[in-house]
Amino acid sequence: MGWRRTRREFLALVVSGPLVQGCGAMRALDVADNRPPGAPAAFVAKEEDVKSALYFVKGDIKGVLVRTPKGLVGYRNKCTLKGAPCVLKEGALVCVLDGSAFDPTTGKVLRGPAREPLAPLKLDFKNGFVLLAAGQK
Repeated sequence: MGWRRTRREFLALVVSGPLVQGCGAMRALDVADNRPPGAPAAFVAKEEDVKSALYFVKGDIKGVLVRTPKGLVGYRNKCTLKGAPCVLKEGALVCVLDGSAFDPTTGKVLRGPAREPLAPLKLDFKNGFVLLAAGQK
């Protein structure tokens, strides 16, 4: 039966699609399709567009920008246990596959089973744009 999917395949389809009910996850913004005229090549988003969290894809990088009390931070949107995406839910970045929770300000593990923190993205800010710092793959 070709219509059956593994749990991982199903979650990948759901998370990459429209709104995930109850999680607050939205379709990841494809940066290449949304770069405003005159924006630098490193453009990720406009600062004003990041309300609480913004999920994006830029080349091979799947990331999440989070607005915290200290400003905007960015992480690779990939749980460190099984590689599934995380969504901002109830004040934490929560893995959609295993429920691991990460502190949105630091990326540190709040609740396992993951043991390693989220990988931070180095960001630059210029003229109201959030930019991905050079040298990240």
